[in-house]
Order: sequence, then C-alpha cells, then structure tokens
Amino acid sequence: MRTPVRVVSAAQEPLPGDPLCFRPTWRQALGRGMWVGLLVSGALALTGLAAVLAPVVAHWLTGVEPRRVVPHELWWLLVLPVPVGAVLGLLLRRRVGADLDAAGAWAVPGALGDSAPWHRVVEVRMERRGRRTVVALPLLDGSIVRLRAPYDGHLLGRDPDFERKQFRIRLLWETHRYG
Repeated sequence: MRTPVRVVSAAQEPLPGDPLCFRPTWRQALGRGMWVGLLVSGALALTGLAAVLAPVVAHWLTGVEPRRVVPHELWWLLVLPVPVGAVLGLLLRRRVGADLDAAGAWAVPGALGDSAPWHRVVEVRMERRGRRTVVALPLLDGSIVRLRAPYDGHLLGRDPDFERKQFRIRLLWETHRYG
C-alpha cells in the first residue's frame, strides 16, 4: 500500500516542526521603499533649492551677476526616487526579516546581531514602536529583541495576518523554551 504524498501549496501552513521565516509583505516592502524614495527626493529638493538660491544670494551679497542656472528640465528628477525606491523595496524584501526555529529567533540578515535563543526569552509580546506594532522578545538579562518582521502598521504597513503570525511565534516559543 502506498502512502499518500504530502502536497504543499503556497497557502498551506507550515508544519509545527518546520522553521518559520517571516519577511515583510509586498505592501510593506512597497511602502518602505516609497518612503525611502520620498526621503531621497526631499534631500534632492533641498540640494536643488540650494543650487538655485546660491547664485541669487551671491548676487545679493557681492553684486556679481549670476551665471549658473539649474535647467528646468531637471526638476522632474525629484519624482524619480519614489518609484525606484518602491521597486528596490520589493526586490530587497526577502533579505530582511526573522527566522525562527527550534533553537530560537534569528535576525535576517545575520549581521544585525539580534538573536534570541528560546531558553533566554522571558515572554513573547506585542509592542508599539511609533506607528507599528512589532513582536518583542524580552530576554533574561533585561534586553529586548524586536523582530523586524512580522509587524503591523498603517496604510501600506498593514499585515492582515499579524495576529496569526504572532500566535505562531508564541506557540513555537512555548514548545521550545525549556530546551
């Protein structure tokens, strides 16, 4: 008698023993990328404003006629960082997050240094950080490890499955906290 083959679809929950990998949702990555692009646009706008006003101020102070003018066609470049940031956010979203397994919670990328072995975690709780709700893991030594994903925020930062993901993290911690 043949045993049935386990069919795994993208929507199916991982098994309890499987490691959990949390990454920002595509909406969160899109929103984060657009936010970074907006900050770059603001920096470019301030730089452009300084480039436009510098000859005017120099003319006002010295009386020398300004010769350098920023072409008006370059101002459309202020809009470009927002969609570029959105695309980069979507492309890089798999490189940021948290991996959880039987040993503990590990930050992705590993260079961030945030790790929490389950035997050192006191509890799993949700914590408000600005406009976000994040999963926080207080440790025995008093420090707190905040996971970069999952999180829940406003507008594009919403994660409709946040509570379910937080429950899975808590379940994994309760299963493995005593070794």
